[in-house]
Amino acid sequence: MSKASPRPPSAGRDFLRLAAYVRPFLGMLALAITFSWLYGLGLSGRALLFEPLIDDIAQPAGRLSRSDLVDELRQEDTKRSAEEIAAIEAQEERERSALRAKIEDRFWEVVLYALLLIIGVPLVRLVRDYASGWIMYRLAAEMQGQVGEKLLRLPLSRHVDEGSGDYVARITSDVTEANRAHYVLFGEVIQDIAIAITAAALAVWVNWQLAIALVVIFPPIALILRSFGRRLRRTSKRRQEQVSEVMQRVVQILSGIKVIKAFHTEERERELLRGGVMRFFRRSMAVIRARVLSRSMVELVTQVSGVGVLIVGVWAIVNGLWGLTVGKLASFGVISAMLYRPIRGFAQMYNTIQAAQPSARRVFEVLDSEEVSPDRVDAVDVSTATGRVRFERVSFSYDGSPVLRDLNFRIEAGEVVALVGPSGAGKTTLADLLLRFHEPDAGRILVDETELRDANRESLHALAAIVTQDPFLFDADVRSNIAYGKPNASHQEVEKAARAANAHEFILDLPDGYDTSVGELG
Repeated sequence: MSKASPRPPSAGRDFLRLAAYVRPFLGMLALAITFSWLYGLGLSGRALLFEPLIDDIAQPAGRLSRSDLVDELRQEDTKRSAEEIAAIEAQEERERSALRAKIEDRFWEVVLYALLLIIGVPLVRLVRDYASGWIMYRLAAEMQGQVGEKLLRLPLSRHVDEGSGDYVARITSDVTEANRAHYVLFGEVIQDIAIAITAAALAVWVNWQLAIALVVIFPPIALILRSFGRRLRRTSKRRQEQVSEVMQRVVQILSGIKVIKAFHTEERERELLRGGVMRFFRRSMAVIRARVLSRSMVELVTQVSGVGVLIVGVWAIVNGLWGLTVGKLASFGVISAMLYRPIRGFAQMYNTIQAAQPSARRVFEVLDSEEVSPDRVDAVDVSTATGRVRFERVSFSYDGSPVLRDLNFRIEAGEVVALVGPSGAGKTTLADLLLRFHEPDAGRILVDETELRDANRESLHALAAIVTQDPFLFDADVRSNIAYGKPNASHQEVEKAARAANAHEFILDLPDGYDTSVGELG
C-alpha cells in the first residue's frame, strides 16, 4: 500500500490489535475458556487412573494366588506342624479376602471415575469446539467486514493506484491467514494452557523430583522458537505478497478475457499465471520448511527429555529412591506426555502467530489508510446551483506525474461542452475533479460561486448524471440496476428512466422483463 499508518510496523502492536477483536464477544470467549479448562482437566485426570490401577489393583491382585502363599510358607519353616500351618493358612485366607474386597472396592471406584471421564470429556469438548469455532469465524467475518467497509471509504485515487487483485488478496487470503492467530489464541492456546498447568501440578504432586527434570527442556525450546521466528515472518511476508500478484493476474485475465481471446494470447497469459503460481509455491515451501524444521526440533527435544525422565524413574525405583512406585512412574509418564503436548502446541502457536503477523500487517495497512476527506461541517448545499462551472489555475498529478497544469476555463449554465484529446490527456481526470472524486493539487474549481472544497458531496452528485467510459452493471436484476442510485424508486420511475434511455422495449423482450438477472458485469 502506498499510504499507511504513520506508525512503524510492530509485531507486538499487531498482535494486540488482533487480540482486541474479541472484545465484543467476551461472553463466548468466557464459555470457550471455561470448557477448555474443563477439557484440559479431563485429559489430565486420565493420568490419575494409572497409579491405582497398578499399585492398588494389578500388583495386589497378583499376590492373591493361594498356592504361591502356601509354597512360601512351607519353604520358610518345614518343621511347623500341620495344625500351625492350617491356622496360618486360615489367617492368610482372611487377609486375602480382606485384600480382595479392598481391590474390588478400589476397582469400582476407578471404573466410576473412568466412566465420568468417558462421558464428560466428549461433552465438554463439544461445547469447547463450538465456542472456539464460533469465535474464530465471527472474528474473520468482523475483519473482512471492516476491510470491505474501509475499501468503500478510500479515495478513488487509491483504487486507481492499487490493483484490484491486491485488495482481493488482503480481504480473503490475508484475513484468513491473520485469523489463524485468533484460532490458536482463543482455541488451542486456552486448552493447552489448561492442560499444561494441570499436568505440571499433577507432575509435582506425583513426584516433584522427576518434575524438576522436566524443566530442562524449556531453554532449548525457547532458543529454537527464537531462531525460527524471524525466518517465518520474513518468508510469510514474501508469500502473501506473491498471493497479491497471483490475484492481480487472475483479475486481469477475467477482466480482459475478451481482449485475450481476440488476440489469441491465452498461452502467454497461461505462462504468466503459471509463473506467478509457481513463485507462490516456492515461497509457500519456504514457510513450510521453517515451520516443520522448528516443529521437528521441538519434537526431538521433548522426545529425548521424555525418555530421559523415564530412565531416571526406573533407576529411582530400582534403588528405592523418592518413594517412587511402578504405578506412580506410569502416571508420571502419562502426565509428562500430556505436558509435552501443550509445549509442542505452544511452539506451533508461536510459529503460527509469526506467520500470521505479515498478513495482519497487510490488513491493518488497509484499515489505517487515509480515507476520503470528509465534508466540512459548514459544507454548502449546491443542489440548486444553476450549473456554471469555472476552473481557475487547476493542477493535478498522479503519484507525482502531472496530468493537468494551470488549467483555466469557464462553462456557462446550459452550454454543451465536449472534451476531446488523446488517451491520457486528462479528460476523465477533469470530470473526476468536477465530481470531487479527486482534490486538485493547486487552484480551485467553482460551481456557480461555491468552491467545490466547500460543497456538500451528496448535493454535488445530485446535480450530475454519470455514464462511465466502460459501462458497468451489478450482478442483480434490471430493475435494481436502474434504481441503484434510488433503491426505493417506484416501478413507474424505473420505467420512465428506461424509456428515457431507449431501453424499455428491449427490456420487455428479456425472459423476465425488469426482473431479469443481468449476470456478472451485465
